[in-house]
Amino acid sequence: MDFPKPTDKRPQLALSSKSGLITMLEEREAALKLQAAELAELGQKLQEQKEQQEGKQNELETKTQALIEGELLLKNQRTLHQKQIAKLMEQEDLIALRTELDQRQDEIQKREAVFLQMEKRFNEQFSAREQDLQKREAWVSAEHEKATLNQTRRLQAIVFTDVVSYSALMQADEGLTIQKVRADLQRMQAEGKTQGGMLINTMGDGMLMIFPSAIQAVRFSLAMQRTFNLGSGTDGLRHRFGVHIADVALLQDGGIAGDGVNIASRLESKAPNGGICISSLVYLLVKGKLQLPPGEVEEIALKNIAEPVAVYKYTSESILGMDDPNRSIPSIVLPDEERTAPPFAFSAPARSDAATGP
Repeated sequence: MDFPKPTDKRPQLALSSKSGLITMLEEREAALKLQAAELAELGQKLQEQKEQQEGKQNELETKTQALIEGELLLKNQRTLHQKQIAKLMEQEDLIALRTELDQRQDEIQKREAVFLQMEKRFNEQFSAREQDLQKREAWVSAEHEKATLNQTRRLQAIVFTDVVSYSALMQADEGLTIQKVRADLQRMQAEGKTQGGMLINTMGDGMLMIFPSAIQAVRFSLAMQRTFNLGSGTDGLRHRFGVHIADVALLQDGGIAGDGVNIASRLESKAPNGGICISSLVYLLVKGKLQLPPGEVEEIALKNIAEPVAVYKYTSESILGMDDPNRSIPSIVLPDEERTAPPFAFSAPARSDAATGP
């Protein structure tokens, strides 16, 4: 059986003529040349772009190098600037230090001026105190001369008092100081009288009292200093007390004289501010009878006194730390024949009868 042949479905190519093929080839060759020209132009552009890119890269590298150099220079400048700032700060510190030193120098000069004024004031006060002591010594000498007219003598406890910085207080406010001193002297006189004492004399800012015993004299001094020191916070006066016991000459005008008076006066000048200075003899007499702890012991040489005197010093703080002396021992009321107040009685010297005529 004969099968039919399959139908050829492939497209049939139409063959061009030779001239057509040549024309086609020329067109393609022209197109290729055109493409080659375009490619050459494109290659040239790419080369130019490459050169431009290399130029930009070189320029970028140059700029980068310049930036690195600039950054390094900036670091150097920053370091130099920091050094300059540090120098300026040091200079400012030096200026501030110089200013502070100048201020301190001014303060030191002001303090020196104040110290000079204080030294001058203290010297004036010391001179005034020395003059006061000389006046007291002159008074004691005069009283001693009077004592030669009457040989009545008695063992007495002697108390001298004095106001601390009296001259400075008088310069600051004379009227107020006189008023305060007068009030304190009256208070001491009243208290001394209750203790069996007697006022002998007042000397401006101080007073001289005598007591029949060392115990009464010390109790009186402790009680008064305790009162004055407790009241000093309200603009009260500060005092010094000196206590001694000695055989004194009793004068007809009610005064006393003797070395013991001079010693008591000098002890008062050695007493602390607001304190008491007692002789060793007084301390031995009152030890065990009053609650008086051992104070600061010092052996001092007193002007116009041949032998040095051992003294016990009690500060205002130690006095305030003691028990109230008026609570330890009751006040002693002496019989009339042993009292020193009223003043000593003296008999007038006997007068011889006048000779009768013939």
